[in-house]
Amino acid sequence: MALLLLFGNNIRLIIENYLKYGFLLSIPGSNVSRNDWILTAITHAVLPFNVLVAYKLEEWAMQLAIGFKKRRSDNVEVTVPNGTTPNGTTPAAVAAGDDVKDVKKGSKKKGAAKKDPKDMTIEEIARANQSIVGWLHVLNLTMIMAWPSLMSFFVIFHPFLAMSCLMNGLVLFLKMTSFALVNQDLRAAYIFDTPVDQCKHLTAVHEVPAPAPAVENKEDNTDDESKSTTTVAKVVPEIYQYDVQYPDNITPKNLAYFWFAPTLCYQPSYPRTTVFRKSFFLKRCLEIVTCLGMMYFLIEQYATPTLQNSVRALDDLAFGTILERLLKLSTTSVIIWLLMFYTFFHSFFNAIAEVLYFGDRCFYLAWWNSARLSEYWRLWNKPVYTFFKRHVYLPMVISGIKPVYATFTIFTISAILHEVLIGIPTHMIYGYAFAGMFFQIPLIAMTDLLPKGSSFGNMIFWVSFTILGQPACALLYYYHWTKLRMDQ
Repeated sequence: MALLLLFGNNIRLIIENYLKYGFLLSIPGSNVSRNDWILTAITHAVLPFNVLVAYKLEEWAMQLAIGFKKRRSDNVEVTVPNGTTPNGTTPAAVAAGDDVKDVKKGSKKKGAAKKDPKDMTIEEIARANQSIVGWLHVLNLTMIMAWPSLMSFFVIFHPFLAMSCLMNGLVLFLKMTSFALVNQDLRAAYIFDTPVDQCKHLTAVHEVPAPAPAVENKEDNTDDESKSTTTVAKVVPEIYQYDVQYPDNITPKNLAYFWFAPTLCYQPSYPRTTVFRKSFFLKRCLEIVTCLGMMYFLIEQYATPTLQNSVRALDDLAFGTILERLLKLSTTSVIIWLLMFYTFFHSFFNAIAEVLYFGDRCFYLAWWNSARLSEYWRLWNKPVYTFFKRHVYLPMVISGIKPVYATFTIFTISAILHEVLIGIPTHMIYGYAFAGMFFQIPLIAMTDLLPKGSSFGNMIFWVSFTILGQPACALLYYYHWTKLRMDQ
């Protein structure tokens, strides 16, 4: 009965919307200027240059690492069984001789403020080069975010096109950050024989699949969607358990695979599937096209009129009307968000994974049943959650920082990135997105006090998610966007 009433009410709203506004759809992109299309294409086309820079930096660092490794091996002092060096002298005599030489040269070295680079050991030179490579990566990462940010804020007018540029730049920024951090630890382990437990970024986050029985390559068998999630086995965190070891992973093919793979965490190798399921891939492509069409229909036919009718209410501070518009918008916004989630996290990621034979298909878990906000943020976006856990949370905790401070740091970074992703394309850095993300921290603390599995916690999650969160932010941003266009 409840489902029947809900269905009938939604049909009534559809009829009411059509009678009031008519058919509002137009050709997608027809209202976007040609200049914005060109500038957006240029912005996207320049970003791959930073991937090439990251590869060239690692290629150069790899060549240095191989040289340092060889020199360290060649300079290892060999001692014979009686404790003497190959020239017959004892280590103590060598040390005494060095002391005499140091006394003779004491007057020259006494006033030296800095160590002569010629006197640096191989280890010191290698660590200095590690630092140089790291700072060059920081410069490259800064350019990855600066380029689309400047283009989106000062040049590209349309917010959705600008947001696509920033989204591309942000994904590339996170990927290249992981690429730099992982290879930094791999070089340290390669050159200095650093223990694995001291390498903070080498955990194998993509699990190794268990061997699967052979399947006949028939069309009727390849359509089994239950095989879309790879059977997982034990997580192997050790550095040398990868199929590809450093420095063999520094190749254009290896980086290109990571660039397009549906993950933000770099590994020298990933679990792979062996069969390309054509029907599975085509289904995911059909879902993408269908969901994008439905999202466009809901935005143009339902969300936009509601937002337009809310501008005067916000001007007059008519709180009753604002609440009514907010509740009306909440239904549309949550459906749009769910379609967006399904489009990208299920259809798009699985389609890309199928093309690349990517084995780990765990892109999300059952976040809709979350009884606590902390569960939701762990489950809904596994690629981003895994990135921050691997490269921010665990390194901070291993360094002795309390987990609560590490969590606070992650949410602060996430709040800043949300503001960049929304505020810059809309040309309105007002802090709404930052506040919406940052104030998840007290909500998490509040819901964590509730009993595990509490339905009240799940209710708080959905109310904050569907009413007080996204619809309110959309309403505020649209209001300021309208006012900004009117002033221009």
